[in-house]
Amino acid sequence: MKKINIVIIALLALGLCGLALMEGYIKPGIRKKEEQDLAEQQEPLTHDFSRLLQFKSRYMGDVSNLANLNGALPLSDIPRTYQLYPETLEAEINYRDTPAAVTADLFERALIYNATANFVLIDNLETLTLKFAEGSYSITRHAVKSWHGIAPAALQDGALWAEKVQQPLSDRAYVRSFIEENFTVQRHR
Repeated sequence: MKKINIVIIALLALGLCGLALMEGYIKPGIRKKEEQDLAEQQEPLTHDFSRLLQFKSRYMGDVSNLANLNGALPLSDIPRTYQLYPETLEAEINYRDTPAAVTADLFERALIYNATANFVLIDNLETLTLKFAEGSYSITRHAVKSWHGIAPAALQDGALWAEKVQQPLSDRAYVRSFIEENFTVQRHR
């Protein structure tokens, strides 16, 4: 009987040590890694484009796919609704909040990154409008194609995406130029 009690106490002590290790070291490390990953996915310069390929669709009318795609892009932490205009092949994303916590640089990079990703992964989308409280930003497939010099579908290649879309976003002048030349901006009062 004494040996059984010693074994039980030893197993209990081992279990408590394991629990302390799991709760005090392993789980916080996992949570920190998840938070870091989430932060990287909110920044166009570090976003992992390969995660978006699962949302490739031939049709812009697949609203659940459109919602999931934009839920995996930067600015996904801002609540939004969608309005589709199938007769003109236009999608409108209505963001409920102004991204107050987002810097102007990050916001502008995200506009370009998100718009380009939508055209690259949704084959028949022709116009995309991103609406915020302070204004609307509209862009066409033709503008994205002209800017990059290739069809948006070609940018599904990860290396080409990084070269043509992601890396140039670190250049402030490039971002300004892209927005001025390709987006139609309408300020709201």
